[in-house]
Amino acid sequence: MPSNKILLVEDNTSVLRTMQRIIENDGFPVVCATTLREVESILAQGRHHFMACVLDYCLPDAPDGETLPIVLARKIPTIVLTARSDMETREKVLLQPVVDYVPKDTPAAFEYTIKMIRRIHHNPGIRVLVVDDSATIRGYLRQLLRRHLYEVLEAPEADTALRMLRDDPTIRLVLSDHDMPGKSGVVMVSEIRRFRSHEELAIIGISASQDPAMTARFIKAGADDYLNKPFNHEEFFCRVTRNVEFVENLRALSRAAHEDPLTGLPNRRYFFENVLKQTQPFGVAMVDIDHFKHINDRFGHDIGDLALKRVADLLRAQFPGKHIARFGGEEFVILAQARSEQDMLAAMETFRASVADAVFPTSRGELRFTLSIGVAAGLPDVSALLKLADERLYMAKSRGRNQVCTG
Repeated sequence: MPSNKILLVEDNTSVLRTMQRIIENDGFPVVCATTLREVESILAQGRHHFMACVLDYCLPDAPDGETLPIVLARKIPTIVLTARSDMETREKVLLQPVVDYVPKDTPAAFEYTIKMIRRIHHNPGIRVLVVDDSATIRGYLRQLLRRHLYEVLEAPEADTALRMLRDDPTIRLVLSDHDMPGKSGVVMVSEIRRFRSHEELAIIGISASQDPAMTARFIKAGADDYLNKPFNHEEFFCRVTRNVEFVENLRALSRAAHEDPLTGLPNRRYFFENVLKQTQPFGVAMVDIDHFKHINDRFGHDIGDLALKRVADLLRAQFPGKHIARFGGEEFVILAQARSEQDMLAAMETFRASVADAVFPTSRGELRFTLSIGVAAGLPDVSALLKLADERLYMAKSRGRNQVCTG
């Protein structure tokens, strides 16, 4: 059962309350325990399904980490937070399948812990491809990555990995050995970069080579990072996390540039970028919410925003695969393959009627509204098409609204 609940185990009341507040402020509900006995009781009840556990290594009734194997046996991803910073404790903890080991004496301990909780929350949807001709090494890397809940794919050599990457655009990270039969890791990376950008995919090269230039060879080929075998768990996870976050940040910047923040639809700029790539005859529909100012005045701007979101949702549902955008204000645009207005008329009428018949419940009562739509097709120039569709939109409004106008 999916859950974002956190089990927080800490015997220091001050630390416990501070960590609880930080985690809950980030949107994760917390169940607290201060002893091994309380942990056992909570787990035995079976009422809670935990996304992760933040565990103090030393408890009054478990001074040497006895709680850790009990939590791990329940398959709960666990971040160990401890005042012990000696090498023996660190190595003992990292030999177990924990998410991470965080010494409390570091100033950023709490901040780092909440960062790792966020990663555990997001990682199940992130696909990582491990490329190595050794099944043993692939299994080892898979086991490490699964600690952080990544979805792991495997390829035994470069050509298989290249096919998988071409077929699956959702892969966000590649971990690749260099020495493989056929293409080397460096050659494979250079081929990947021909069709997958740094914004789409991060690549970490891995090798046991003693060649001092190996790092540079991978980076120059298009890799984002490099790990030399053997590596320790902490360095591995730090580099994986950093590179996944790098891709996420680049994608977020791209979305901010091309996406309307309220509706999630493409914005005007992105629409024009895609229109210029069209080679087939196409038509344009300009869609406007009728009396939108009245909605804002009567219900409030938050309900007005809700109306915009509902129109965006209905557009996505009714015109899958079509280019849709929010042009600004209460105006939307649809680009569809069409030789004439008649090719688009039936779909636009169906959409208009579905909105007119819909009732949207809100905190201030039922909301109903209608749309006016102007349609234009058959012209080779985008600007001329948009201008004509816009003229027909205002023609629809002047004729009484809640209608589709094609001329």
